Amino acid sequence: MNPRPLIAHVLYRLDTGGMERVVVSIINGTHGRYRHAVICLAGFGAMRGEIADARVPCLSLDKRPGKDWLCYVRLWKTLRRLEPDLVATYNLGALDAAPVARLAGVRRVVHAEHGRDAADPDGGNRKYRLLRRWLAPFIACFVAVSSDLAAWLREGIGLAPGKVACIPNGIDTARYRPATGARRERPLLGPLAPPGTLLIGSVGRLDAVKDQAGLITAFKILCDNHSGPHAHLRLAIIGEGRERQRLERLAAGTGDRVHLLGNRADVAALLRECDIFVLSSRAEGIPLTVLEAMASGLPVVATDVGGVGEVVVSGQTGMLVAPSDPAALAAALDRYVHDPALRCRHGGAARARVECRFGLPAMVAAYAALYDRLLGGRTERGRR
Repeated sequence: MNPRPLIAHVLYRLDTGGMERVVVSIINGTHGRYRHAVICLAGFGAMRGEIADARVPCLSLDKRPGKDWLCYVRLWKTLRRLEPDLVATYNLGALDAAPVARLAGVRRVVHAEHGRDAADPDGGNRKYRLLRRWLAPFIACFVAVSSDLAAWLREGIGLAPGKVACIPNGIDTARYRPATGARRERPLLGPLAPPGTLLIGSVGRLDAVKDQAGLITAFKILCDNHSGPHAHLRLAIIGEGRERQRLERLAAGTGDRVHLLGNRADVAALLRECDIFVLSSRAEGIPLTVLEAMASGLPVVATDVGGVGEVVVSGQTGMLVAPSDPAALAAALDRYVHDPALRCRHGGAARARVECRFGLPAMVAAYAALYDRLLGGRTERGRR
């Protein structure tokens, strides 16, 4: 018997995304303390390769769209076979795994809320609220990645304060760092944004909740309403998803100014080639992409949704605007386009804020402390 407790992470799909990166970071950061297994309801992609320990099993239950009742049976059998000491579920897509875990004999279940999707951006969907409330008895602790989400779980869902923990996301500030030198070099994006151009970057899956359509509209306003330096603007959107075809149609009228780069493994290097970062989401928790951009020394223009305002200090590290308002987004971007000194000042303050409050070690330590508490303070495996 291995003395280290086994934690099974259950999520809808292990693919490129902020929540999925947090899961991988927890596994990599605590592999000496716990054993881990990943159970994906609907498969996994390239993110599987970022788990440092190749011995960590990553299993897919091949869930069909909609309610696949046999998938719950497969999940029950998998948990019975693995016998984890704790199950961690993530977001609404894996929430209903909690009662299955309890039926499989797992007494400790943690559920993390990393944000809401396009179907429920403000958390007001009655069905989803009731689902969380009904399943709460099966869950020992809910983890919210922002104070905004934590307050919503307590006040909107009605969870007891002691059942909600707030653990902000954290990133590797050594991997995400500012560009060096007075002149920003672009060895990767030079063909798309040659010398003399100002590059605006955005990272996120191509999904309606991220509202890249509104971002492209804002970029068009920025380019159409002004002359001079705006003729040298470029927009690079990193990510992939179901909205690609729609976004390609929207970008078609911008010539060579908007580029959809798809999923990339070199995001840290790409951010160092950008001048400004923009987030246009309609709903968020604490987005890792914003933290990564700030750690890269970029000023951030973002929509004031979810926990974004807990990271971006408007007027100090970036600017916050209302969601679904392309004109406001364009106006905020315009201020940075015309003021290089402001870009530099806010970018430096952004880096300092992430280093102080949103580092990866603090996040990993907080999850380890929560797991230890639920496991009774033991790091050795005990009987459930």
